[in-house]
Amino acid sequence: MITYTYYGLLSVFCIFLFISVFTYLWKPAPSGDSSVGWALGIFYLAGLVGIIVLALLFWQNKTVGLIILCVPLVFLSLPFLRSKITDLYAWFPVAGNTTPLTVHIVNTTDALIRVKIECWFGRANRHTSFLYKTMVFTSKPLESTPHQLSEYQTVLLSRKSKYVSISIYECILGNGPEFSYMREIQPCMQFWDQSVGAFRKSEYVITIDAAKNSDAFRSEVKRLKKDNMYTSGAF
Repeated sequence: MITYTYYGLLSVFCIFLFISVFTYLWKPAPSGDSSVGWALGIFYLAGLVGIIVLALLFWQNKTVGLIILCVPLVFLSLPFLRSKITDLYAWFPVAGNTTPLTVHIVNTTDALIRVKIECWFGRANRHTSFLYKTMVFTSKPLESTPHQLSEYQTVLLSRKSKYVSISIYECILGNGPEFSYMREIQPCMQFWDQSVGAFRKSEYVITIDAAKNSDAFRSEVKRLKKDNMYTSGAF
């Protein structure tokens, strides 16, 4: 069984290496951001060559050779394992009672609004944290809507996240030849970070006020108006 697995993995890796080398030799190198992935691919292929050569050196000891061939598989499985461990941490119940949370979105504008509440895991520093989950809510013009969160969502916001970020986007309707669609205006209207302690109460209120719109958003609206691409906008 070990022998068959050894030769099977070795064959798969050799075929993959041959196809990849052929691709690199015949396709021109890309420019711009794509060149980074291209260079990383060469680096990983060099590592795969090293694994294959090392495994061949132990062809008489198939057990050691198989262990060497499994190293790339372990390397590839690490992101998946990290993701599942993070999911388990997010799902695992916390000690004590969790106060039910209602998020109130008060839209005082004439715009169709999309609110994104992002849960960040890791360290409190944004540069060392990663986005785990985004909760998306839509608010119609001049609408005030309560959203009762599930216990899972409440625990994410109030206990599990390192911090929470909230971004407000205006959505405008566009029309194609045979369809209509809704798109967000980038950058966002408003954005702020929020500590998790703010979600440990029974209510959290998000008030959308046009006076708080960012300068970047105002500039983008001016550009869209100039290009006649903001006909259904509200500002």
